[in-house]
Amino acid sequence: MSSSSDILITGGHVVTLDPALGDLPGGDVLVRDGRIAAVGNVPEEQAAGVRRIDARGRAVIPGMVDTHRHVWQGALAGSTPNASLLGYVGRVVQGIAPGYTPEDVYAGTLWGALQALHSGVTTIADWAHNVRSPEHTDANVRALRDSGVRALFLHGGPGADTAGFFGTGHHPDDARRARDELFGAGADERVRMGLALRGPAFTSVEATAEDFAYARDLGLPISVHVGMAGFPGSVEALDRHGLLGPDVNHAHANQLTERELGLIADSGGSVSITASTEMLMALGTYPATGAVLHHNIAAGLGVDTTTSAGADLFGEMRLALAAERSRATREAVERDEAVAEVPLGQRDMLRLATLGGARAWHLDDEIGTLTPGKRADITVVDMRAPHLDGYGDPVATLVLGAGPSDVETVIVGGDVVKDAGVLVGPHAEAARALVAASRRRIAERAAR
Repeated sequence: MSSSSDILITGGHVVTLDPALGDLPGGDVLVRDGRIAAVGNVPEEQAAGVRRIDARGRAVIPGMVDTHRHVWQGALAGSTPNASLLGYVGRVVQGIAPGYTPEDVYAGTLWGALQALHSGVTTIADWAHNVRSPEHTDANVRALRDSGVRALFLHGGPGADTAGFFGTGHHPDDARRARDELFGAGADERVRMGLALRGPAFTSVEATAEDFAYARDLGLPISVHVGMAGFPGSVEALDRHGLLGPDVNHAHANQLTERELGLIADSGGSVSITASTEMLMALGTYPATGAVLHHNIAAGLGVDTTTSAGADLFGEMRLALAAERSRATREAVERDEAVAEVPLGQRDMLRLATLGGARAWHLDDEIGTLTPGKRADITVVDMRAPHLDGYGDPVATLVLGAGPSDVETVIVGGDVVKDAGVLVGPHAEAARALVAASRRRIAERAAR
């Protein structure tokens, strides 16, 4: 990746998502030492000697935050396009995953992280549930760091101690080693650590309580899957055992009751909405978008698994918005009534994809808006193509029509990781060959 951390992005439509700053048409963003130094009309004397990026005709937005993605599956895109959740578990988690070597984890995670960066996602919560040994763990973390993405590495299973995805054993204790060796003093803070726990949906309540105690002993944030069709009562179970808290991120939440949503809100927990996988894999009738916003729960968007969905948050914004409008107007439509207005807007979706995701993982003091002092995680979208050169609000146009190929420049912590529409750096060049070799190994093992 480029190491040019002093940059002036000039002349773009700057969407800060900072309520005190708003949108800045024809504005500048100055980056120094990996942080946003100034936004607005930056005087020439402040920008002397820095690299310049011409953003005229572009939208400049905060880097997007994917709150829930299984990044190791980067090599498996499109492998379960017609699967339900149980079909995916059988095919991928219980079928393909056990054969993964550390080399496969490295290749898939590197490729998966680059997929995210290519689409303008600068931060990923990586729900890493295929770290079967210390070597697998190390490979996953190394791939995240080599990619240049900002990430929360959420150490999962299954490993020898978990007796499989639906087992009742405790979380692998390699997490303690990983925390101490890979995330100790002096470690690069761009990649941090948490725990991906099975939770009551996939193990016993007793094992869940042990896992939560383990995470809190390590001082690490937690993510669990809840509220999926066929797996009811997870939040109620967590509440009964005193396990809810602001350190818990709840993935999906589609089928939660009003009481369970209230419990999450009262606990200060957060929710990850992954609209594509939730609807394509029958996790629930609708994503939880409107429900979590109604309860004022910190929430963001995620891709979840690229085996069944795309790799970008543009599609997630559109589907989440369409699904929520359909849900909110369903009763009137079923009465054959014309509705006067529809809820939520494109800016609500962009906020979920940026600041909302940062809040969900307690990173909003560092990222999520283009505010001076925050880390310089920035995405520049070329709006000059016919499908984006519109009449109305540029944010609405972007959310309605943009995709990964429209992302021209991506900056993470002041480092340019996508430049002029192309991923840059030695690992970007090597990743394609690594993932191709991994796919051949995966196919050979599947054929045996």
